[in-house]
Amino acid sequence: MADQFLVEAHRWTLAQHSITDEKESWVMLTRDGQIQKLPGEKILLTSKPRVGLELSVPKELQVAEPFSVKSDNGIAYITNERIIYLPARSTEAFRSFFAPPLNFSDVRISSSWIGPWSWTSIVRPIPNGGVPPEIPRIECKLTFKDGGHSDFQAKYEWLRDRLLHAQSLGLTPGQNLEPPPPYDEAQTSSSTPASGPSGYVTNDRNQVPQPGPDEPPPDYTV
Repeated sequence: MADQFLVEAHRWTLAQHSITDEKESWVMLTRDGQIQKLPGEKILLTSKPRVGLELSVPKELQVAEPFSVKSDNGIAYITNERIIYLPARSTEAFRSFFAPPLNFSDVRISSSWIGPWSWTSIVRPIPNGGVPPEIPRIECKLTFKDGGHSDFQAKYEWLRDRLLHAQSLGLTPGQNLEPPPPYDEAQTSSSTPASGPSGYVTNDRNQVPQPGPDEPPPDYTV
């Protein structure tokens, strides 16, 4: 299949300032159908193929034109920059849906007695993200027909916590999200030299044995 395109907004730093550039807002799929990642973007999770998507306007929100989207099969992705859904078969009316992870809120997981698990959230759409610009909020429902909802939720929570922490520190969202290496107490204790009196560092391997006294101590008897 020839190159397809995902409608893409600038990274959310631009979206927060309502800056939109139609030319730079498109990101290409590779010829084998893989997402052409943004600079610095890493795919953290790829769902199983049979994931359904439903987009609808919340009942309490009144809009002039009704809006809804439904896709029976597709793939959901979590990256350090965005949450993406690609339908198995794109159309002119619907090619993709995506938004920054922090634009998702009020997440809930549900299942019928015999049906698959669903992951539902309220989303603040971004310009060119697949939702008309006059709609301020949209309900997004992902249905995991072949399982995987728990892995998706765990990765989403992991990413959201780190993005919020990065924001609180004034760091760039989406970057440096890898967890630190595990702490190895045994390795640390074996490689740290011991401290002697007055704070001097000692190392038993480098110490020269001291000779014993020439005379026995006072009151010593054999």
